Amino acid sequence: MNRKDIAIVAVLVVLLMAWPMIDREIARRFYPERFAPPAEQADEVGASPTAVGPAATEPPVIQSPESPPPSEGAATGDVEEPPSADPERRFTLRNGRAEYTFSSRGGALVEVRLLEYPETIARESPPVRFDFSVTPALEWRGVPGAGTAYDFSGTLSEDGRSLRLERVTASGLRLLRSIELNDAFSLHIREEWTNTGSAPLTVERPRLSFGTLRNLPGETLMSGQTFLGVDTLSPGGESVRYWGREFLGMFARDQKESGLPRPRPELRRSLPEGGRTLEWAAVKNKYFAQILRPEGGAEAVDAVLRRTVTESEIQDPGFRPRVEIAEIAAETRFPNRVLEPLATASREMEFYLGPKKYRELRRLAFHQSDVMEFRRMPAIAKLLLNTLNGLYAAIPNYGIAIILLTIVIRIVFWPITRKGAQSMKRMQEIQPLVAEIRTRYKDNPQRQQKEIMALYKEHKVNPIGGCLPLLIQIPVFIALFDVLGSAIELRFARFLWIRDLSEPENLLAGMIPVVGSLNLLPLIMTVTQIWQQKLTPQAGDPSQQKMMLFMPVIMLVFFYKFASGLVLYWTTSQVLMILSQLYQRSTLRRKPSVVTP
Repeated sequence: MNRKDIAIVAVLVVLLMAWPMIDREIARRFYPERFAPPAEQADEVGASPTAVGPAATEPPVIQSPESPPPSEGAATGDVEEPPSADPERRFTLRNGRAEYTFSSRGGALVEVRLLEYPETIARESPPVRFDFSVTPALEWRGVPGAGTAYDFSGTLSEDGRSLRLERVTASGLRLLRSIELNDAFSLHIREEWTNTGSAPLTVERPRLSFGTLRNLPGETLMSGQTFLGVDTLSPGGESVRYWGREFLGMFARDQKESGLPRPRPELRRSLPEGGRTLEWAAVKNKYFAQILRPEGGAEAVDAVLRRTVTESEIQDPGFRPRVEIAEIAAETRFPNRVLEPLATASREMEFYLGPKKYRELRRLAFHQSDVMEFRRMPAIAKLLLNTLNGLYAAIPNYGIAIILLTIVIRIVFWPITRKGAQSMKRMQEIQPLVAEIRTRYKDNPQRQQKEIMALYKEHKVNPIGGCLPLLIQIPVFIALFDVLGSAIELRFARFLWIRDLSEPENLLAGMIPVVGSLNLLPLIMTVTQIWQQKLTPQAGDPSQQKMMLFMPVIMLVFFYKFASGLVLYWTTSQVLMILSQLYQRSTLRRKPSVVTP
């Protein structure tokens, strides 16, 4: 492989790593219909109740006037019932790691506080708090007399770990909900529905809600990744379906089909399609997830998507907005439930609301840990994450843990790296012979190629051996990209001048033209790449060598906004490669040349 071939391979590698950004920023904008499900599979059924408003520093989210709210289900023999006049009462379950607050109104979850995770990077920051008071989680919708307009009686246990909620509707439907909080972030829920009347009751299409999620203030999304999403798992051995990447296409296709001048502010979609049941459904943001796994599965999940609406869009009717998902909610839909007089039906459910932390999620059944979304290299990603956490347990600093992880990876691949360097050295030594063959057979490309391959064989040179050190890093880099995009471990992890390894450094924010802020690690990485190129044995003509000098600049552009932890890994890897090449250079100098005079 000559220098031109190596340059082509290098460009393809860069494009491979940059494809998530290209896919999101370019392909999805010009071909939205390719990323949205077919029309018959995306059933819009209306808008959901208003969600918690966005932070004051972010653009407002408005409701869609075009989409009426879905009609509530009905129960046979239903008696119209006025809303409860009793004052709201709240009950909080605690286990030392989290607090889950339920309201007597609808027996729903209205607030969650995760005590181990600060909301901001400030040292005195309060814990992460999810306010579901406007759109409660675990609220029954489509069950007359059971929503947040109606009051449940409640009994909290003395240890604050279990709660009993009960209500009898005007139709004679007795709802009993027992909730237990385990030692982690999971609630075990058992419900009993009893028909206390003398006539059969049918509850049509009841729906159980998730609380609305948005990314927390101050979070930066890595290019090419969509963190607000809905995941579903259907029975039958299928893998988890990740819907987040399809949401932008849904907005674009809906706009095209409706003929509206701009995308709707809100869409509602039924997932999955084709009548498949669900083992579980999840709503998640960058670092946290809600996962509902009902016993016996569910019929579907209705996802409610709300995009960001800017002030420019509100003031200028002709403004063409860029669609960005601002918040997401969902409702799990169940089949009709029929209760004969005095009959009781029960269902158990597991509800997880906590961090996207693999150590916590792997305890849950039915592949719920797959919400981590290690899609491309799952085995390598899990191995890297477990190794990283193991190193952190020994030295409690994730920056040092990343450096040690990089050293471990380089040691594992040292034999291949060494052979690659030797191959590049031999390739450099036989370049005069290669140039002679090309001159001799310049009018016969087939003979030229045959003679060159024979030369490689004679001198035992592998033409692609020099590329192996770079190629073997690609799966590791892709897996680490997924790990840093989903795992909560690096959130607010400090190292040297870096305040958060899960984010770009963002030094002098807002003071640097064009790029907005100063990120030192990508600049250091670029310097190490230039140095490493100078140490690499050169082959090919000078014009090809000059072309390769642009590679560090290309990598700088792609890495500049990446998470600091990822750039730290790549920079450390480059430094170790430089040390390796310096050592091998001194070793190879003492060996005789493979080319005879």
